[in-house]
Amino acid sequence: MLTPVKVKCKRCGREAKSDEFVLDPVYKMMVCRDCVKERRMNEFSAAKAKQREEAKIKMEEQIKKEKPAGWDAEDAEIERAFKAKQAAAPKIERIDDANVKYTCKKCKYQFKFNVLNRMPGRCPYCGGSIQGI
Repeated sequence: MLTPVKVKCKRCGREAKSDEFVLDPVYKMMVCRDCVKERRMNEFSAAKAKQREEAKIKMEEQIKKEKPAGWDAEDAEIERAFKAKQAAAPKIERIDDANVKYTCKKCKYQFKFNVLNRMPGRCPYCGGSIQGI
C-alpha cells in the first residue's frame, strides 16, 4: 500500500495529499479540494447576489409602474395621510337593511348597530360616540 505524497497546489500554494487533488475544468489543472470548494462557494454567492439584484430591480420597476408620471414627495405625503385617515375611520359592514356591523374607531370593538332605531347610542365597550352613520 502506497502512502500519498504531500504536494503543493499550483493555484493556492497549500500543501495537500496527492490523492486529494482534483482535475478542475474551470482552472484547467489539478487543484486541491479546498480550491474547488472556494470556487463553488464564490459561484454560489455570486448567483445569490445576482438573484437579489434582479429581484430588487424588478420590485423597483413594479413600484415605478404603480406611480403615475410626475409623482413626487408631496404626492407620497398626501397618500400617506389618506391611508392614515382611512385606518382611523370606523369600519361599517351592512348585515341587512336594519343592521350594520360597526367597528368603533376609538377601541376597535365590533358590535351590531341598528340603523333604524340608532341603537346602541354609544360603543358598548368604551362609550365612544358612533360616527359616520
